[in-house]
Amino acid sequence: MKIEYIARKVNLGDDARQLAEKKLAKIKKYFNDILDVRLEVDQERHLFVADLAVRGKDFAVKSTSQNKDLTTAIQDAIDKLEIQARRAKTRLKDHKSRGGRSEPTLEPAEEPEPEPAPAGEARIVERSTITVKPMSVEEAVMQLERSSSDFLVFRNSSSDAINVLYRRAGQDLGLITPES
Repeated sequence: MKIEYIARKVNLGDDARQLAEKKLAKIKKYFNDILDVRLEVDQERHLFVADLAVRGKDFAVKSTSQNKDLTTAIQDAIDKLEIQARRAKTRLKDHKSRGGRSEPTLEPAEEPEPEPAPAGEARIVERSTITVKPMSVEEAVMQLERSSSDFLVFRNSSSDAINVLYRRAGQDLGLITPES
């Protein structure tokens, strides 16, 4: 693994480089296709700032650490990066196992959860009620433009039917009306 060292306003000695190489060897066990490792060390007043970035084929993780001691700043940045690498590896494994042949095992929860929907079916995770106000389409357009919501459900005053006005890409709006 080739590590690119960048030192600004600080002399990065051989001991700091060896420490970084030794600690970064642990990252290899999480990812086998590391393309680029970059350690950037800078001194800002009395603090050393260590920025570490590891890029691979299907991931990129970064960490930053500040400390009064150069080696401690490097160690902290590598430790943070190792935690991120562990999480990213777990996410990749979970993602691949869900899309693949096996189902992930679930640990029993303390609170009873609703029975999961069969595979491939959506389930309702949130319910809310809204007030349906009678108004014209023009009034609904003005109200939706004033709000930060993406849609507005209203009773069309001319047809007495429930309509939905929603935002589309750009500044366009869409209107859903039921068949008569």
